Amino acid sequence: MAYLVKLSTLISRLCQFIGGISLVIIVLVTILDVGARYIFKLTGGDMGFTVKGSVEIVSYFMLFALLAAFAAYVERSQIIVDVFTQKMPKAIKGYMMGIFMMGFFFIGLVFTWGLYESALDAIEFGKVTQDLRLSMMPIYLISAALSLLLAIRSLIESINIFRTGEFFDAEEAGA
Repeated sequence: MAYLVKLSTLISRLCQFIGGISLVIIVLVTILDVGARYIFKLTGGDMGFTVKGSVEIVSYFMLFALLAAFAAYVERSQIIVDVFTQKMPKAIKGYMMGIFMMGFFFIGLVFTWGLYESALDAIEFGKVTQDLRLSMMPIYLISAALSLLLAIRSLIESINIFRTGEFFDAEEAGA
């Protein structure tokens, strides 16, 4: 079990890194695009530098950031409503959390399969992005890989919860 916990931690850190890089790219592209538009305005159109496909770049990296964040913090994604759970014993809450983690495991598998099939379709039918005309295949494959990491982490966390009864409890953490 210790190996699975280490694997889950490693996957979490990898996803945190991917999400962080994605957010940095989003911010840099946005700053560059806004700056270029401002320079265009100041020069009365003499300086015509623009960031081609900036909206597209931001939207796909936002997809990667969200999928990576979901996989990185899946054990904290349980929304506990105080009204329903405040009087429940911790064992029952743990059992519910384990079931929710299994649900996230299945959702991750469904996302993975759908995105993998979309990647195959992108190859077969030559799907490309609208502005940059890049193949959609790598975008779908990266998204499928991040969804698979979500499924793996969810399964590991579920097994750990059912085995130990320990889970992240937002009520206890003060969040």
